[in-house]
Amino acid sequence: MKTSNTKIAKIDWEEKLKAAKTFMKSRKKKNKILIEIAAQHPLEKGKFPNEEFKQRLLLGKSLYQNEKKKGKHVEIYVPGSRHMHKNIADEISLSQAGVNFLLKEGLPKKDINGENLNNKYKGKKGVYNSADECFVASSYFKDGNFGLLYSVLSPVQLFRKALHYIWFGVLPLFYTAPTQDTYHNYLRETYDLIPHVRDFDPGMQSKNSFWGNKWRKERIPRS
Repeated sequence: MKTSNTKIAKIDWEEKLKAAKTFMKSRKKKNKILIEIAAQHPLEKGKFPNEEFKQRLLLGKSLYQNEKKKGKHVEIYVPGSRHMHKNIADEISLSQAGVNFLLKEGLPKKDINGENLNNKYKGKKGVYNSADECFVASSYFKDGNFGLLYSVLSPVQLFRKALHYIWFGVLPLFYTAPTQDTYHNYLRETYDLIPHVRDFDPGMQSKNSFWGNKWRKERIPRS
């Protein structure tokens, strides 16, 4: 399958979805859960989660606590390198802002992952878009021998992130945290981003990825 010059056929996606479902069923009996909480930039005052990000973190916290009560081993991954938005750079990474928030909410540090996984799976390239988030989360899910994967995100992101995850061979349970104002735009997702991901670049991990390179260039701080 090619992801750049050749349009991806529906049958290829059907094979990918079938494989992802089969893989998830093979992990069903494992007593470990990974919760990916999608980050959201920009941070408030350069270091605090904005309202969208905060609501996702609170939902992720609730899922974590509910599953821990059932005796499950649960870990959280908060993705996101240090970002820049409209030429203003955050002071810390999105991961660190999310981890700090969850620690203040009383969650144990040993169960929260952030920059450690960013660095392990993306290195110097960093985590700068939804595809990067899904790549890291799916990689750790496989390597960590987890049984269930939860993804906490904006309802506007759901279908695009689902495509990324399916391409990487996993299929999470999705939990959305809606807010009145959203960074993502329904029409841009529908007309620009989802068609591009679906038809040409579902992984966005290659050196020639249009959106991957565009977002990385826009979001990596210059200093």
